Amino acid sequence: METKLPYSRYGDYRSITSNGHGIYTIEGDAHYYRVGMNDDNTKVAYFDPQGGPFYSVGVDYGFGKINEIFVETAEEGKFKIRVEVEQ
Repeated sequence: METKLPYSRYGDYRSITSNGHGIYTIEGDAHYYRVGMNDDNTKVAYFDPQGGPFYSVGVDYGFGKINEIFVETAEEGKFKIRVEVEQ
């Protein structure tokens, strides 16, 4: 399991953990975030936590091009998403 620690523009850490098989968990501090849906409102198209970075389907952030984003439950003041990337 590999973990990277990028930061938001405010200096808050963003933990990116490889769960294997092209699945990553991204989490960190954020008091708010924005989520956008695809055209038919069936899947998450982007996730934008407070201070960034902005994660979008179809973009490669250094660990693979994102195919799907899933927003997961996190404790207050935090966010957690799971992304599936092309392998």
